[in-house]
Formats: sequence, structure tokens, C-alpha cells
Amino acid sequence: MDLKLKDAVVLVTGGSRGIGLAIAKGFANEGARVAICGRDPVRLAAAAAEIGGGAVGFQADLFKADDCRAVVEKTVAHFGRLDVLVNNASTNVDGTPASLEDATDAQVMERFMGKTMGAIRCTRTALPYLKKAGAGRVVNIGGSSARAVSRFRPGTGSGLPQGLGNAALANFTRHLAEEVAHDGIVVNIIHPSLTRTDRHIGRMERRAASAGITVEQAEAEVGKTFPIGRVPGPEDIVPLVLLLSSALAGAITGQAMAVDGGMGLAVQY
Repeated sequence: MDLKLKDAVVLVTGGSRGIGLAIAKGFANEGARVAICGRDPVRLAAAAAEIGGGAVGFQADLFKADDCRAVVEKTVAHFGRLDVLVNNASTNVDGTPASLEDATDAQVMERFMGKTMGAIRCTRTALPYLKKAGAGRVVNIGGSSARAVSRFRPGTGSGLPQGLGNAALANFTRHLAEEVAHDGIVVNIIHPSLTRTDRHIGRMERRAASAGITVEQAEAEVGKTFPIGRVPGPEDIVPLVLLLSSALAGAITGQAMAVDGGMGLAVQY
């Protein structure tokens, strides 16, 4: 199937590792021109080289409004246009205290400020260029905590920051989709569940240490909780991102779709 992404200009935030890097490589494989951003310049350079196809990396801290604007403007200055924005950048909140009594305001709001506000700010700057493109696409990467409370490591962290950030991002997605539909821009959100990224091994190591089992046993135990029998990987998310970014998705907008290995048991209308 031809997704008609060849020569499209795509910005993937948080594209130097994990899900974002896999998404960026997926676009490059389709012939798109790719920009990524992240905070670590060394990792950015390595990721851009791995992506290939003339991919570029821009250093940015999306907690800062100026950096959100700058990364979009730099992408347009480099490639001359912008067709697709993938808001993937997030923050690691695994260390947030499990009890609300112990968590600071900053810890509770970190995912919202670093993920949702970053996505809003990047999108605000990108909209004029996406409108000019004529069929712009925005894909937000949320998370299953937008829909349900789940703890894979009971007592070792809070799911509240993830839930607040991802639920707000889903709400933003629906509002924006309504606002820009008449401009030919479609906006959707994908909710991964626990995903086998580079951070996953650390989580399994902590789980194994807590339970007194091996990392392999911990991985097997967690995998069994998924109806598909394994923890999904970034490669499971990429195809849906590409489809929603393509010309084939012109009538799909304002939707929230899970790539969660069947973990979400609620009936979503």
C-alpha cells in the first residue's frame, strides 16, 4: 500500500530514543524527510545518523515555550515546509512517590507540563505551516493511563502524573481536531500501554529485584498479562502512526486508538 509519504516533511518530538526513534525510522523508510528533537545532543546526532535519509536533529527542551517554537521553525527553515507533526516527547515519571501526600506539585504536574503543554506549544507554532501544506497531520502519542488506572509495580510509583498528562492530551486532541478540520488537517491520538522501549529493561530489573526473581521471569510474567502474550514494542505502534499521517487518513480525525496488546478491556465508543 502506498501511503504517499515520500518527500513529506515530518517532525517527531522526542525522536532520539524509544517509540519516537522507531516512528522517525518508519517515516524515513517511506521516503519522508525527517526532523527529530531531544535534549541530549550526542544522542540526537546518533539517532539522526541511524534514521538516515538526511534526517536532522534539533536540541530542545520542550518544557520551555521558546524551544517548542524554535524546533518547529528550525524544521521549516531546513526543509522549507511541514506536513506532519508527531507529538511524542514525554518525561520519565517512574520515580514519582506513590502517595499523593508525598508528591510535590511539580512531580504531579511534570507529565502534563513536559508532554501535554509541549504538544500544545509545538502544535500552535506548526498550525500555519500545516494549513499551508493543505492536508496537514498531527499525531499525538498518549498512553493507556488516559483511560484506566494501572500499576505494573504496586507501591513503587504513582500513575497519577501519567494519567493527568495523557488524559489532557486526549482532550486537546479532540478539541483541536474540531477546530482545524475545515483546514484539511486531521488530528488523532494513539494510546500505547506498557511498551518494550529502552526504559523497559530498567522497569523489569526493578520488578525482578522486588519479587526476588530473574529479569527473564519478570518479563514473562508481565507478558502473560497481555492478551497477545507479550509486551508490545515500538514496532507495533509505528504502522498506525504512518497510516494516520498519510493521505489515506483524510476522514479519520479526533480519534483515540490504543496499541495496547488487548490490555484495555473497557468497551470504547
